[in-house]
Amino acid sequence: MKRGAQTRRSGFMLNPRHFQQFLKFIVVGGIATLINYAIFYGLLNYLHINYQVSFVAGFLAGVAAGYPLNKLWTYKNKENTSLKIGTSYLAVYICSLCIGLAALHMLVIFLGFDPRLANLLVIGVTTCINFIGTKFLVFRT
Repeated sequence: MKRGAQTRRSGFMLNPRHFQQFLKFIVVGGIATLINYAIFYGLLNYLHINYQVSFVAGFLAGVAAGYPLNKLWTYKNKENTSLKIGTSYLAVYICSLCIGLAALHMLVIFLGFDPRLANLLVIGVTTCINFIGTKFLVFRT
């Protein structure tokens, strides 16, 4: 790796623009997480739907809420949504969903975590995956 590329990568979060985008992503993620967890919790506790099905429903609702906010506010992408952007965004979140489901399953089945706590831990992991994916693969800013 060239020295300049290494310096750019190591100083990634020190760049004010990247850091500002990350903070905005966290705010949007907080909103999406509230929606995600409210749906997960309601389906699990009040409708007694399986925790994995509840996880997927909450996750998809959070993604639907987060997309326009990330596109317009976090990354300031004013273009009309193209098939390429929409497909890339969906691909990032499908990968994140699969990783999240696997982690949730391991925490609940193998480590004995309560699904409500396990979901909160998984949300933390998937948030990092989603930021990196949307920044570098979807909006490329």
